[in-house]
Amino acid sequence: MLIKWCRVCCTTHDNGTRCPGELTTEKPERHGWRVNVETPQGIEAYGVLVAKTECGVWRSRIMTYPNVLWAVPGGKGTIKFAADSPVEVERKAIEFIRAHCRKHGLTLRNEVALSTPGKLTDDEANRARTVTATRVIRFLPIRFGVVNPSEVGGTGNLSETGLFVITNHPLEVNTRLRLLLDLENKPMTLTGDVRWMNPKSRVGRSPGMGVQLQAPPPRYAEYVKTLGD
Repeated sequence: MLIKWCRVCCTTHDNGTRCPGELTTEKPERHGWRVNVETPQGIEAYGVLVAKTECGVWRSRIMTYPNVLWAVPGGKGTIKFAADSPVEVERKAIEFIRAHCRKHGLTLRNEVALSTPGKLTDDEANRARTVTATRVIRFLPIRFGVVNPSEVGGTGNLSETGLFVITNHPLEVNTRLRLLLDLENKPMTLTGDVRWMNPKSRVGRSPGMGVQLQAPPPRYAEYVKTLGD
């Protein structure tokens, strides 16, 4: 069935429903539910952004991390969902992501909890507790290399066990790397192995490589925890 997106609000409201308008937000969006998805091109991270609009309703949008928003067909605007509460609007976006993945045969992994954890069902809470390494979106300058960390890149996301390095020159899977992370102007040396790589920029995906860290220092893990607070 072809989905009809309103050209004004970019939601899917019925013809008989009043259009809520452009859904301009009052404050910056907050990152909510996230999930890693197995695709033919590798692992992608999808997530939901939630914010209250100036007209009083709540708005959600979908992002492929680190920075690509899902657009309506034709690219006339970003896909949006509207509802009276943050829980309801987040669930609408989640349902859309799940339907998209079912349609294209994509597998969801490592779901991250809703942005309103007090509203989780028992099943959702159990899934949230099984997540051992939540990704946090953050760009930080980083250098990497096999012998010396001389190549320049940036982080797309970080977790306590790994990070994604944005670079046009990703190295092969299983390559052992030395990394120098600029952690708030305090360089930190890390070691890790390339677990997957994306050599070219595609819609929704930056070029780079996913790195699993080997025994990261406590200061690194403590820093990542603060980002999720």
